[in-house]
Amino acid sequence: MKFLKKYYKLIGTLITVVAFVFVIKKIVTMDVDWSMFASGKPLGIIAGCVLVQTAIIFFMSTPWVQFVRILSGKKIAMKDALPVYTKCNLMKYVPGNVFQYVGRNQLAADLHISHVDVACATVLEILCSLVAPLVWILLLMGKDMVGLIRTYEKNFLLVLGIGVAVLVLAFFLLRWKFREPLRRYFEKYRKLLNRKILLRVVGVFLLYVLQYLFSATMYAVPAFLMFDVPRAQMGLFLGTYLFSWVIGFITPGAPGGIGVREAVMVLTCSTFLDTNTIMLYAVTMRIISTFGDVLAFFLGWLLHLIWKRQKATA
Repeated sequence: MKFLKKYYKLIGTLITVVAFVFVIKKIVTMDVDWSMFASGKPLGIIAGCVLVQTAIIFFMSTPWVQFVRILSGKKIAMKDALPVYTKCNLMKYVPGNVFQYVGRNQLAADLHISHVDVACATVLEILCSLVAPLVWILLLMGKDMVGLIRTYEKNFLLVLGIGVAVLVLAFFLLRWKFREPLRRYFEKYRKLLNRKILLRVVGVFLLYVLQYLFSATMYAVPAFLMFDVPRAQMGLFLGTYLFSWVIGFITPGAPGGIGVREAVMVLTCSTFLDTNTIMLYAVTMRIISTFGDVLAFFLGWLLHLIWKRQKATA
């Protein structure tokens, strides 16, 4: 078990270094004139949004930990989970969009809990991360959402097909190689299907809905104060940006949905904003998101060192 823990830490460190390389590459290769953000107002807005984005990332760790607690039946302390979450969040910049989820199993190695429980908690988070923003997209966009879904229905069908194929293949492989452990976990999770647990799951889902409310509110600040998005179109604008995030999220291989979000935004919002403004807004949000991720990582790492020292001196 100690060897496995060291193995996860080593792999996690290597992937984190690779993630930083891609973060630096992303910042350097951004097609943006940084001097336009040097004046007081834009700099203050961006700095404030970076801090809010960092807080949102910290908040995002809460529902995931709740899922781990529900599935494992263990009391998982946030001081154990938060550093793992913030570190893995940075791994989304590594092409493939998988390392940020695989890396979370370090929590299982650290706390000696089931890797299956942690992996299933991550799967539940992915599902909630896709469904929860649709609540706000529907409220903000209304019937315009139907048109966007029709435009990108191939993306959804592709991901749905791949997801079903992977699940079916995984099921048969696990049944073939790990029939008995699979039966035990099936029985374990089946026993969790009671009213009390289901209410907890609904409560966790509502945390994801709340998270996207925070995110949409943060998105509105630069849209209103820096890019003069018309108030009458603000709902459509924010709903489209959330939808573009979903499309970027489900597009295989695009680190952070790079290039995908801009296309969705231009398609829907070009009737009331020029393309240059839309592209500049998208770049601004990438700057906020990237620096928020980096700041969350360093704060998570710092808190980990503080909590580790407190534990050693206790």
